[in-house]
Amino acid sequence: MDIKYMELPLVFFTVMSQWGIGAILALTIYQMNASKENILSGGVLRRAVLAIWLIEVIGSSMSMGHLGVPLEAYRSILGLSHSWLSREAVTFILLNGLVTLWALSCWVSPQVNVRNQLLGWLSALGGIAAIFVTAQVYYQMVAHPLWHTPATQIAFIGSAIVLGFSLVALFVIGQGKPLLSIIKVGVLIGVMLVLAAQIIRLQLPASQGGSYLLWWQVVMSMLLPCIVAMKAYKERPSVMVMALVMLAIFSGELAGRALFYGSVMIQAPWF
Repeated sequence: MDIKYMELPLVFFTVMSQWGIGAILALTIYQMNASKENILSGGVLRRAVLAIWLIEVIGSSMSMGHLGVPLEAYRSILGLSHSWLSREAVTFILLNGLVTLWALSCWVSPQVNVRNQLLGWLSALGGIAAIFVTAQVYYQMVAHPLWHTPATQIAFIGSAIVLGFSLVALFVIGQGKPLLSIIKVGVLIGVMLVLAAQIIRLQLPASQGGSYLLWWQVVMSMLLPCIVAMKAYKERPSVMVMALVMLAIFSGELAGRALFYGSVMIQAPWF
């Protein structure tokens, strides 16, 4: 598949923004359920929150790379009453503001408290709403069966959960703390959603089921997260190993999203 059809700015925008949203959800759930000695606090929580905030904000900004004239990005909000693209733009502006408040709150007070938990849940739920708005941008295109399918919403939510819960799992493992069952289950739910989306898409014509991108996704963002969640760790892995594992999982979802765009855009004109 020619790389020009993959729409790389949109690939990075959707995957990274969904990753950040899923990570906020996973971290909020972990902090609520972990025992006092196992919660992430102090410098560890600050590092986790900073990483998540950067993923979300940098990912959101990637969408500007898709615009013909990035300096006129403000015009994207002018069609709010009728355009899902405009609604997406406004939704992410509001979401990034909320995520920034959450990050600042955790940075100032890096511990479990009502304010951090409330902002975490508001950011996560607002993020899930933003994911569905983004999915609607593609789902509304009835002329393209590969987008006009529930697999679009399932894949986007699946990416958020598998990436977000995998990131938090690796943070916890890196601190030598036990991985909570709820985080393990979250990783497995994310994998099942990603798998279900691809199974649905493979039933449709032109899905390119034999693409190397699909097989890369199967190995990196379906099999690898399961290994991370279910493995028994006798000692803490190095930071380098954990970073490489997370990048591998991330690359799997990038491959799946490139296939999502490329399978339709190779049929140009696609709109």
